[in-house]
This record gives sequence, structure tokens and C-alpha cells, in this order.
Amino acid sequence: MARSAANAQESPWSGVDSPRRSVLADEIYEILKSKLMDNIVEPGARLSIDGLSRDLKVSPTPIREALARLESDGLVAKRAHVGYTVAPLIDARAFDELFRMRLLLEPACAAWAAQTATSAQITSMKELIEQMGQPVSGDDYESYKAFAAQDTAFHLALAAATGVNLMVETLERLRPHAQLYRLYYTVGITDDALREHERVLTAVNRRDEAGAAQAMTAHLSASRARLAHALNAHGDA
Repeated sequence: MARSAANAQESPWSGVDSPRRSVLADEIYEILKSKLMDNIVEPGARLSIDGLSRDLKVSPTPIREALARLESDGLVAKRAHVGYTVAPLIDARAFDELFRMRLLLEPACAAWAAQTATSAQITSMKELIEQMGQPVSGDDYESYKAFAAQDTAFHLALAAATGVNLMVETLERLRPHAQLYRLYYTVGITDDALREHERVLTAVNRRDEAGAAQAMTAHLSASRARLAHALNAHGDA
């Protein structure tokens, strides 16, 4: 079930502190993203630039910039004559298609990285996994934000380790993490995902192409299974 504001008559943006002007654009982006990732604003809801400007007490310019970034993330959609609306949660068909694509792309990416990853790249990925090991408390975006960023960074770093820009661009275009993390908070993922990433990187470090591909396939398959329950719960809401 999507989260809702405590009072149906109250703006979901109420109670938000006014951003500091020195970091205005980034703070507006994070404020909006937090509400969208936690499903506090209903999918399909219109996002009025003027309304957000009034609620957040800022000019329309940083609102427009933030919405453009959120559109790139796949969290909002821009429609002619309507403007920006909250993107729908991923549905069963899109969920299936996304994992089919990832299972085609990312195991091959891991195997490729086992051939080409430099020592510096492997060290960087180890550091990301270590950072992912920090405890996560709570079930909202703020609690998971750092983990989500590190999770995304690990997969993109693995793609970058292939040395093929198109691999990175393709994975970025899929935007899997932004959409899937809207489902993640209801399931315990951090410990399992951490161990699965470690197995992928161990195989890459050993230059074990087949092992890296198998470890990534296992990770994606496990992630798919973990999220299927959450997806069904949203579908029943």
C-alpha cells in the first residue's frame, strides 16, 4: 500500500525546512525525491511547479531543475498540456522485463570485468561494499539512501570496469535502482545483497569469468525473488 500523508488535506510538503540557498538545487531535489521514494505522493499525482514553489518557499527555478533530474531518474513523467506527474510504481510486466534485461546484461558485464578490471577499480568496489555494510535502521528512503547510492554505484562501477562506455550507458538507461528501491523498504535486503555483491567481487578479483557471471546471476535472481512479494503487495493495495 502506498504511504499517505497523515492528513489528506495537508500538503505532503508541509513541515519541510526551507533549503539553504547555497545548496538550494540539490536540497530541493533530495526533498522531492524523498517524498517520491517513500510513496508519500501518490503515483499519477500532478506536480505543480508553482504549487511546489509556494509550499517550499523557493523560486520556480530550482523546482524545475529538480523535476528535470527526477524525470531522468524515472521518478516523474512530463506530459504535454499536463506538466509533471509522479511516475507509477513499476508494474508486473515492467518488473519482469527489467529483470530479464538485467539477467542478459549484468552477468556478461561481471564476466567481462573479471578480464579487465584494474587493481584500483577492484579496490574501489571493495570500499563500496564496506560502506554498504553500515547498519540500516528504519524503512524509509532516508534510512536507505546511503545504501541505495552505494548499491547503484557498485553495479555502475562493475560496468565501468569493462572499459566499455556503452555498457555503463545501457545500465544507466535502464535506471533499475530508482524504481526498485520504491519497493525495497518493506523487505530486509541489506545483509543478503551485501553478501551477494561480495561473491561477485571475489570472482572478479580471482579473474574467474564464469564464477563472476554465476554470482551476478544468483544476485539478480535473489533480488528478483525478494522483490516479488513487495511487488505483489503493492499490486493488491
